[in-house]
Amino acid sequence: MDCNDNNHTDILISRYLMGDASSPEIEELFNWIKLSDENKQYFHRQQDIWSVLNPAIDIENVNTDNAEQKVLRKTGIALNKRSFFKKLLSFWSRIAAVAVLPLIAIIGVLLFRTMEDSVLDNVTITTAFGSLSSTNLPDGSAVWLNANSSLTYSPEMKSGTRDVFLRGEAYFEVKSDAAHPFNVHTPYITVTAKGTEFNVNAYDSIASVTLVNGRVDVEVKEQSLQLTPGEHLALTDGKPMVRDNIDTARYCSWRNGMLIFEDESLLNICNRLQQMYDVEFDIAPELRDRTFRMILNGENISEIAHFFEMSAPVTCISETQEAHNGTSHLKQRIRIMPL
Repeated sequence: MDCNDNNHTDILISRYLMGDASSPEIEELFNWIKLSDENKQYFHRQQDIWSVLNPAIDIENVNTDNAEQKVLRKTGIALNKRSFFKKLLSFWSRIAAVAVLPLIAIIGVLLFRTMEDSVLDNVTITTAFGSLSSTNLPDGSAVWLNANSSLTYSPEMKSGTRDVFLRGEAYFEVKSDAAHPFNVHTPYITVTAKGTEFNVNAYDSIASVTLVNGRVDVEVKEQSLQLTPGEHLALTDGKPMVRDNIDTARYCSWRNGMLIFEDESLLNICNRLQQMYDVEFDIAPELRDRTFRMILNGENISEIAHFFEMSAPVTCISETQEAHNGTSHLKQRIRIMPL
């Protein structure tokens, strides 16, 4: 285990021994103990330390003199030996006190670490080019993450503010909770909801929000706008533009593996493909505004390029070049030119 795992485990053990652990925490602790003998031994060591510091018998209520007399009588030892046993008992009491001090120090360190690490590390989910993922957040909301995207959130979001940080594109089904708004933060816009379904595209400054159900508030710089179902907000030169009565499937069907383009310009289509695939397009200026209508369902880039060639008098030439980030990664580049 790494340091973070140890800290989290120490917190669970401490809460369990104090009787403050919830049912999910107890189940998590027991599952961790079953993982290995090392985990089981570690738990028993912590339990032993706890037992020493929290004995079942209150030592202050124990009459050591009476106990000593009972022992002497049962063993037949003369009473004039009492002083010897009293000294012996005092000696061992001091030894026990010295032995307990390191245990107290250990518990102090554990409690300090628990307080220091009471805020758990954030969780980040990422997806590679050409892949999708879905997950349930701690508050019960569901999220689908598009290719080349990342989502960061706190594992404690169910007990307080519900904030997530998105780079790329995601579709959200937010669990209703009016007391705790759900906030999606991106570098370009912030979306606030209380129980809705919506899509956020924030790959770059041409960000957008598509509302399927419910209501959301969108903040763009110092401006705040409210969307209703069927509305689509997109940034154009940094300014929000809202369209209503749109076909939401056109912007949200990617979570089912589909891309829908209806009379879309070649430039916009290629920009969309660059967001999701590890590829760059170089389009001849006279072809950028040419429109296409197409539905893609899992095709790779080579198949999509072939579709362009079948639908219009164009040719697609695939090249390989070094990525702009200076790494040894080779990036595919497709030049689209007229015949």
